[in-house]
Amino acid sequence: MKQKIEILAPAGSYEGMKAAINAGCDAVYIGGSSFGARAYANNLDEEILLRAIDETHIRGKNLYLTVNTLVKEQEMIDQLHQFLDKFYLQGLDAVIVQDVGVMHFIHRHFPLLPIHASTQTTITMAQGANLLTELGVTRLVTARELSLTEIKLISEQTDLEIETFVHGALCYCYSGQCLMSSLIGGRSGNRGRCAQPCRMAYEFYSGDKKISAPEQKYLLSPKDICTVEMIPEMVEAGINSFKIEGRMKRPEYAAAVSSVYRKYLDLYTEVGKEGFKKFIKDEKNEYIQDITMLQDIYNRGGFSGGYLKTHNSKNMMSLYRPNHSGVYIGDVSEVKGSQVVITLREGINAQDILEIRNSEESGYEFTVKDAIKAGNKLRTNVGHAKITVGLKVYRTKNNLLLDHLEEQYGKTDKKLPVEAVLIAKVDAPLTLTLRYQGCEVTATHEIVQMAMKQPMTEEKLSSQISKTGDTMYYMKNLTIEADQNIFVPVAWLNEVRREALLQLSDAVAGKYHRSVENPVKSMNEKDTFTNTLQDNRTISDKDSLMDMDKKTHRVYQDMKPRELPGICVCVQTQEQFQVALKFPEVTAIYADEFIPAPEVLLTMAKQAKQADKGFYVVLPHILRETGTNLLQKHKLPLLDDNINGYVIKNFEEISFLTSLLEEKGIQKEIILNHNLYLFNREAKDFYRGLGINHFTAPVELNYKELKRLQITDCDMIVYGYLPVMVSAQCLFESTGGCNRCEGRDNRNSYLTDRFRKKFLIKTNCTSCYNTIYNSDRLSLLKQADEILSMHPYQIRLDFTVEQQEEMHGVLEAYIERFLYGRTTKFEMEEYTTGHFKRGVE
Repeated sequence: MKQKIEILAPAGSYEGMKAAINAGCDAVYIGGSSFGARAYANNLDEEILLRAIDETHIRGKNLYLTVNTLVKEQEMIDQLHQFLDKFYLQGLDAVIVQDVGVMHFIHRHFPLLPIHASTQTTITMAQGANLLTELGVTRLVTARELSLTEIKLISEQTDLEIETFVHGALCYCYSGQCLMSSLIGGRSGNRGRCAQPCRMAYEFYSGDKKISAPEQKYLLSPKDICTVEMIPEMVEAGINSFKIEGRMKRPEYAAAVSSVYRKYLDLYTEVGKEGFKKFIKDEKNEYIQDITMLQDIYNRGGFSGGYLKTHNSKNMMSLYRPNHSGVYIGDVSEVKGSQVVITLREGINAQDILEIRNSEESGYEFTVKDAIKAGNKLRTNVGHAKITVGLKVYRTKNNLLLDHLEEQYGKTDKKLPVEAVLIAKVDAPLTLTLRYQGCEVTATHEIVQMAMKQPMTEEKLSSQISKTGDTMYYMKNLTIEADQNIFVPVAWLNEVRREALLQLSDAVAGKYHRSVENPVKSMNEKDTFTNTLQDNRTISDKDSLMDMDKKTHRVYQDMKPRELPGICVCVQTQEQFQVALKFPEVTAIYADEFIPAPEVLLTMAKQAKQADKGFYVVLPHILRETGTNLLQKHKLPLLDDNINGYVIKNFEEISFLTSLLEEKGIQKEIILNHNLYLFNREAKDFYRGLGINHFTAPVELNYKELKRLQITDCDMIVYGYLPVMVSAQCLFESTGGCNRCEGRDNRNSYLTDRFRKKFLIKTNCTSCYNTIYNSDRLSLLKQADEILSMHPYQIRLDFTVEQQEEMHGVLEAYIERFLYGRTTKFEMEEYTTGHFKRGVE
């Protein structure tokens, strides 16, 4: 193996960073005081983060800063540059970014700063990844749902470094596509404040039939992943960085996981794939002990291998318990009144926490007083708890392990080897020269004198100068050049050593510091940001757009504000399509889920044209190999003259359509869906550079924020059940078994939560993903005046399960209110105004 593989550890705090580095990671990713996707971690303030950047460099490691939230327009103007500037000058190694507007901004203002595209970008193919290279992206954090085969293809078809999550928690939803926490609780995952509703209890129904079993409560809670055994395959797939999840976990977690992956990656590097497999087979007990240690530190229902070798599976889900499962250590063998005897299959330690489980979810918890070896019996008093023989006992806190990890990696820093030369000669200054990481520094002190009484021996010089104390260094090779009869006070040696070590740290860290003379545009030029309609990268005039459209084969649309917006309707059934046709006020119809039925699609397109309505095809939420093959199969119907364009939901579709339209020399309009987020105008500039000028307003911004963003070039969704999750998992597969959609009621499958709210489930079996919709439909009918004041290009109504009569009533009410200004008696139950008033933090 020639390539060096990076172990990338989470650091939710300064202590977590040091523990992970001491345990052997090559780099850490960490959040600052703003813009990070873990707002509730112990993120570092400016002073500590600057110190952390220097320390990681001195230790020969890298530090990546998470700037992986969506950034609002005003934050971009007021805060982002100021937040990044000092870290950039300090030598920050890279930023991890979700928002393409942030990428666009950073690449212009900090051109020397590498950008890592976050897994929140939901990149699934090389075609999507390559769109980001012009923004300074040097590394892709792959979507967690990708297989080793898919990752290898990306590695082979891009010049980007590949970073992949190899251990820790999985989200149920494709990262970056989840609005569940945002819409039902007001805490946005896209803003680092996810409340993890996926770890709550749900029931699953199809029609009137309950599909999930009573004990299967946590239907959206995946197991944590552990991929130690797959290290050879991951290296062969071209993964450059093994990323460990867990910035919200304690430092001991980062240390434990880093140490295990360090051990087995080094093993693979030394002995190769066959030697690696042989070790795991021959040293099975040692391997099991290491995995058990990882389970002891944290797991949910055991581990799975994630998606690397499996598209989806019930075995990937922790259906019975959403939090730490612990390690199985024994069974209840006797019960006498309140006294319980537990036969131990694993040793336990004083202050361990054990749980006797009468179900997967709950049980009787107690703390162990004394250590007991495996094979022996533990007797404990459980009071009035109902305990029966045969119940399993789990350890949820291994106290000895935590103490060991804290002592080895938390309290004890790895020392760095320094070469040193001490010169102590009569009538010459005392000097100490240190060498480390290609840096050499020399500290000098007073003139050395002849000794009058007790001369300083070479042994004393060596002993004293080697006392590096709590610094990061130790004297590995110490050379002493000293006269025989010299007087050197111990205080001098301490002072010259202290000064030399300070100089050395400054010199090593200084190698990474950037100069203000670097080509970074000054933020003092406020007009760059306050004049937000234009900047040096914005294409704002019609001629420039037309020139771009000739190259990219787009249709230029005059996006000037209208007195009244157009009305576009998104439909998922032919019956809904027929309702939309009847309204002359409807200007465009977006047809969703019809690509697998090209004959139906072409008929609808023809009818829409005859009714003088634009007709647009909505492409899949996720595009991977199967979906790409489907688009390739039906590319000719997609190019039909009656089809005006497409609504796209991912980067892969941009690439696919760009290539297809250019190849055929055909002009079609591309409309960006709301899940390709536009929180700021920098994001608009990026997409305009790709020839896309028609957007959909984000659903997480409030009225004031939308007004500041300016949405005259946007559709604005004013009605519909919004998707809150898109998942590679299948609820049918993880509960009753997958039958490839046979016999499913795709209009009446749903989850219910603890409040009996219903969340519609739709299956896309062609591309194999599930979409979960919000329990309450969005309705902004009463906010018409405010919306009209922003002059959106079109208002958009999304229909999913509505029958014809209901859809007719909804559409009629919106047309009356938005186009004719007339009040309506139309009322609907259980609706939400989303974030239009409140927004997200």
